[in-house]
Amino acid sequence: MERSAVGRHLAEVRERRMWTQVRLAREAGVSPTTVSGIESGRISRPHFGTLRKLAGALGVEPERLLSSSGGRGGAPSRLSLEWSMSSGEEEFERGLEGASIEGLSSLSGELDEEESRLRRLYGEARGSEQRRLIMSMIRQVAANSGSVEASIATHKDKPPAKSSQHHSPQVGHPDTPEPLT
Repeated sequence: MERSAVGRHLAEVRERRMWTQVRLAREAGVSPTTVSGIESGRISRPHFGTLRKLAGALGVEPERLLSSSGGRGGAPSRLSLEWSMSSGEEEFERGLEGASIEGLSSLSGELDEEESRLRRLYGEARGSEQRRLIMSMIRQVAANSGSVEASIATHKDKPPAKSSQHHSPQVGHPDTPEPLT
């Protein structure tokens, strides 16, 4: 039986998180048979509620499981950790160029969380092959994080866009005090 696009995308996202089908099923609150059935193609048209649960557990939008990420048309509809890890270098850079400061900041936070998660996994890893795999993922996340931080710095240096509407101050703009946290 041929795998469906949904099955391929689900397996791809799950494997990037280094989760088993059983772990995904537990996190999403579905049966392992359901996850296996979707990934293998036995369940070719899963219920959207099930996809929503799986996507939520994986931290992606349900639509990501239905279609391939980003395409070749430039910026994705939403910057995400999964998109940053699965896109090619050129697509990633194009996405950053067209992104808002809010999108870049959100992605930066996701990348920081992922790097922390991977470092914990590295400390728990058994065997040199598993450590090598995790270290390569840490390097990719760190490289993407550096690109996002550079984009944020560049974005902050751009002059504000002129608008006929009321202009609100930009956080991080030299003339705007930083918010207190």
